[in-house]
Amino acid sequence: MSSSVTLARAFKAALVAAAQTLVAARDPEVLVSFGHPGQAMGNFDDLVAFTTISVDQEPATLGTNRSRSETLTQTVQISCYRAGGPDREQVASDGAYELLGLLEHHVRVTDTSLGGLVLWCFLTSHTSTGETDPDLLASGRTIDIEATFTAKARVTGS
Repeated sequence: MSSSVTLARAFKAALVAAAQTLVAARDPEVLVSFGHPGQAMGNFDDLVAFTTISVDQEPATLGTNRSRSETLTQTVQISCYRAGGPDREQVASDGAYELLGLLEHHVRVTDTSLGGLVLWCFLTSHTSTGETDPDLLASGRTIDIEATFTAKARVTGS
């Protein structure tokens, strides 16, 4: 698939669709959101939200189709909450990393080109707060992960 401007929309849509399928098979009680989930977030203990996407382009060929190489980066926010005391911190962390692992394995092993959309896609970085917000400590534990998936694609067209 190609686009004359960018593959950003299709890349994000492919990652969201993969996450929706993978997460629904694991746990239908997890919210997978194309962007910020808004108020719906309060109804779910676990969340996978696809937020910022960025693109860098550089010329690939100078022929008549003027193709470009595109580097796409998609930020994915993962949040897992577990009610209870301090022992729930690791349970929340395990849940968050399990959700991250589903998408990471998919793009690294199962569908490395997202259906032919990109040349490759990998999890390239992530950050975990590794601790619960102090305002939530009385009710449970939350672990948040911010992950970056990077892909390389060729953009062609007029």
